[in-house]
Amino acid sequence: MSSLSSVSAVVLAAGKGTRMKSALPKVLHTVLGRPMLHRVLDVVMDVGVEMPVVVTGHGGDAVVSSLSGVACRAVTQEKQLGTAHAVRCAEPFLADFRGDVLIVCGDTPLIQRSTLRAFFESHVRHDRALSILSTILDNPVGYGRILRSASGRVTGIVEEKDASEEERQVREINTGIYLVDAGMLFRLLERVKADNAQGEYYLTDIVRLACQDGRRVGAEPVAGPDESLGVNSRRELARAEDIMLSRVRNSLMDNGVTFHMPETVYVEPEVTMGEDVIIHPNVMVTGRSIIGAGVEIGPFSFIDNCQVEPGTVVPAMSLLR
Repeated sequence: MSSLSSVSAVVLAAGKGTRMKSALPKVLHTVLGRPMLHRVLDVVMDVGVEMPVVVTGHGGDAVVSSLSGVACRAVTQEKQLGTAHAVRCAEPFLADFRGDVLIVCGDTPLIQRSTLRAFFESHVRHDRALSILSTILDNPVGYGRILRSASGRVTGIVEEKDASEEERQVREINTGIYLVDAGMLFRLLERVKADNAQGEYYLTDIVRLACQDGRRVGAEPVAGPDESLGVNSRRELARAEDIMLSRVRNSLMDNGVTFHMPETVYVEPEVTMGEDVIIHPNVMVTGRSIIGAGVEIGPFSFIDNCQVEPGTVVPAMSLLR
């Protein structure tokens, strides 16, 4: 891969999300006011991927409808036979593509642009055919483990249900994000078998197959621990929103905004604020609101998709929409 212009993407969004206990498809549940699938797509397209392919399944009509106006393509996985099968569903769109394919899950809204850029750069620098985005967790329970040889060379990924006790002690985990040479990807997928505890076609098997073929494979532990969080329940959704909200507030404070009792303030990522803005407790600022420099917003105020001129004092309990 010579440049980011030669990257396409497959975004996996077919899961039912049984633990969400919801009629709404899992990937359409919102994190800070925007469906988590759209948050993933925002990041993917911001790092230079054009026209990603979204693989839908459960609630596919609703997911496709939500993508109206989004520069992407959608394909349906009629039967949920595993992640490898899901990626194969995108092959008609990518059969003639020459470059690398980024594979990412639509329920991982905490992945950051800077992380993907570092991942891409490492893939290019090491001239790999397949790269895995990994991270190190103190408690890796539930995640697939990165397997390495004594020399540190990646040899495969093992899902926890299939792992030995020794393999479960490994703390480097698979985030489910890959960058793979397109031609190799679909050849490997043809060879994946469902001979595992779940009886599914695991995407992780392409790592072992690529290693067997002598292709250059590597895992890059550049993701932060939070970025591996896949949202499968309401509790995990709340955790993801809390983490993203903390990121937003910290970024604004780093750029000159004062929060009194910041843990009580809700601000969506698309909001912009100038220097010396003061936000009092229990304030919500949503949408694409623009808060000018020197604005002071009184407690218990709600501002939605508004532009507030510099120096304005917004009284307590204001509603601006």
